[in-house]
Amino acid sequence: MAADATDDGDGDGGEWRFGVDEVGEDAEPLVDPIEPGSPSAENTAFFLLGVVTMVVALGLLLFG
Repeated sequence: MAADATDDGDGDGGEWRFGVDEVGEDAEPLVDPIEPGSPSAENTAFFLLGVVTMVVALGLLLFG
């Protein structure tokens, strides 16, 4: 069974994946903008743990 010349193996029958209005400079972005929120206590604790770890590591490298 021979493959069709327009079939690229992804099973869509040779149809274009994106329309002309979806690509290029004038295309509308599909992603929603990221909006700021309040950080959770768990995320803040891990951030501060990372900061303290790096300060200690740099202190040991420079002065230890």
